[in-house]
Amino acid sequence: MTKKERERLQEEERLREKRELLKLRQGIIEESELIPQETQAVAKPTGMKAVENFFYHYKWQLIVGVFALFVITYLTVQCATREKPDLYVLAIQTKNSSGIYMKQLEIEEALERYCPDFDGNGYVHVGVNCINLSTEAGVNEFTDSQQLKFSSEILTGDSQFMVCDDGIIAVINDFANEEVQFFRDFSDEYPDAVFNKGDGLQYNSTDLMEATRWASCPDSVGVYVRDIYANMTGNDDDAKEQRRRALEVFDNIVNGKVINPDKGVFD
Repeated sequence: MTKKERERLQEEERLREKRELLKLRQGIIEESELIPQETQAVAKPTGMKAVENFFYHYKWQLIVGVFALFVITYLTVQCATREKPDLYVLAIQTKNSSGIYMKQLEIEEALERYCPDFDGNGYVHVGVNCINLSTEAGVNEFTDSQQLKFSSEILTGDSQFMVCDDGIIAVINDFANEEVQFFRDFSDEYPDAVFNKGDGLQYNSTDLMEATRWASCPDSVGVYVRDIYANMTGNDDDAKEQRRRALEVFDNIVNGKVINPDKGVFD
């Protein structure tokens, strides 16, 4: 190899090292086999350059992390501030003519008039879960989802208080594969009250009508409280507490005992 060739190779090596050193300083690479370790240590960026280098290499991880933190914070705040129901209620229609499915919010506000602040948190909230079991328009994905929702609610027993049309009796008997006494019989406790099929307090015989602003409420719609039924779940301590609350609210409705007069829907 001639002297000139050696000089050319040395110059190319210096240029490669210079480019590698520049990449190190800019944070494009973290180390190089062409440059000695001590030189690389000196070449690593510091100060704002180090910050820029960090963001350059980890910007997507930071974006994902910040987004995840935002979502977690949002969900935490939502859970902390969301109104927890003093009473869980199922509102179920088995035929569209009962009109229950369209009255969810009104039923919720009407029941809040008779519901105490059971958990003592300073406000009253009745949580109404509405289910439409009507198959008058045919069976489809919606009716299947509503049936699944109903089955889950019946098995868990979270809702001991129900507003249903009287078709619910046949639905529950079919679900249990036998004729059952699923709801509490109040006829002896309230001999002057008006009950419909299945021991449901006739909705339009109570002051709930005015609070709901439901002029066309049919006689078939009733207010029910679950009884203890050994062959289903829903008899744990939480269910017992919900049943106790349901019985108290039921008694307030029968006797016209308004707890929260500012609640309800009025013209």
